[in-house]
Amino acid sequence: MQLTASPRSNLLTQARIVGINLAVIVVVLSAAAIVPRNGQALVIVSPWSNPERVITVIADAGGSVMNGTGSPYAAIAYSDKPGFAVRLFKSGAMLVLDGSLAFFCRSTSSP
Repeated sequence: MQLTASPRSNLLTQARIVGINLAVIVVVLSAAAIVPRNGQALVIVSPWSNPERVITVIADAGGSVMNGTGSPYAAIAYSDKPGFAVRLFKSGAMLVLDGSLAFFCRSTSSP
């Protein structure tokens, strides 16, 4: 006697496979978009830390501040040495993203 799976069971299995594949694609594309490139990184420290903390973290990682972001806990940093993102995390950064994402941190003044 041979057991066969019901059509509904096959459909659920296929839906799970498609869902897992889509999740992997989203993770890979997101990682590619947020990993710092060209030595430029958006560095974010905890919002409850001192306003100068982000500058200290960047300096301790061997980088320099390129630009502010309008918030005291984030800045755009640069270093031409490899492993800059890892050094930023080791020196206390809470989050390190690609520098091109800094426009999310910009504040606009109201008229």
